[in-house]
Amino acid sequence: MLPTDGIPLTTDSPDRLPDDTLYRMAMAVSVDVVIVNWNGGAAVATAVESARRFGAHVFVVDNGSTDGSDLLPADPEMTLVRMGYNAGFARASNAGARAGTGDYIFLLNPDAEILSGGIADIEDAFSSHEDAGVVGPRIVDGAGQSLPSVRRFPTTTALLLYQLKLHPWAGRFRALREYLMIGFDDARPAVVDQVIGAAFIVPRRLWDAFGGLDEGFFLLFEEVDLARRLASAGHPSVHWPNIVVRHEGHASFRRISHLRMQRVWNRSLIRYSSKHLGRLSTLALACTVPTTLVLSAILDLAGRQNAAVRVGRR
Repeated sequence: MLPTDGIPLTTDSPDRLPDDTLYRMAMAVSVDVVIVNWNGGAAVATAVESARRFGAHVFVVDNGSTDGSDLLPADPEMTLVRMGYNAGFARASNAGARAGTGDYIFLLNPDAEILSGGIADIEDAFSSHEDAGVVGPRIVDGAGQSLPSVRRFPTTTALLLYQLKLHPWAGRFRALREYLMIGFDDARPAVVDQVIGAAFIVPRRLWDAFGGLDEGFFLLFEEVDLARRLASAGHPSVHWPNIVVRHEGHASFRRISHLRMQRVWNRSLIRYSSKHLGRLSTLALACTVPTTLVLSAILDLAGRQNAAVRVGRR
């Protein structure tokens, strides 16, 4: 005989499936993985394949790539959304989310790969934390070593230290140690302020209710803004290490100058501060902008000089 879902029963099967099994089948959830690509190279195909193994439908949103990374093979489990230009991360992510209907939206960087976990782990995370607004996986590097997976919401002091390029010496500054959560045990689940945006899972009902990502952010701080808006309404972020994601880090931006990235960072920083930190903090951070541009130009110059030295040694 056949139950209502069309799955054949074996000769050893009871006449009907257990109530809890039928309930789980009726309530089966779906996940849309949204990958925003801009010249992500070969890594994009790896990200897509890992999302398919995870059990999700994949939406690749291409922001006008010119490196061929948008030429992905046809796949019934993947939908390619072409923006036609570099629309920025927030706008492209929202377009990908609108294209799907899954119960959960999983933003995955194009230079990331889901190594372990599945849809059941997303269900477990949100059932264990019913009010959660975001779930973030454990992040590792190519060698499997832990990378930062979580942070506190940034304070004005922490952002000022970042603006002055002092974050490589974070251990010397309490504000940065606390912001970066140095010493966090990423092997255990935990409620946190924010998870890293490289892998960022939100229930669609909350995504829709809060309007997704703020498209006023072109790139950077958009996921922090959403996490903070959700947390303010009683929907915290949760670190869930049963899902593990490998992240290469900024594959699309390696050819972009420090100065150009700093300009993007500054615009997003000022928008974030004006929304969440107040006028005085925003004014203080705005005063650091000229210094950040000078420091970034120096880093670019030093990089070009180092590159010239390496070429000369060949």
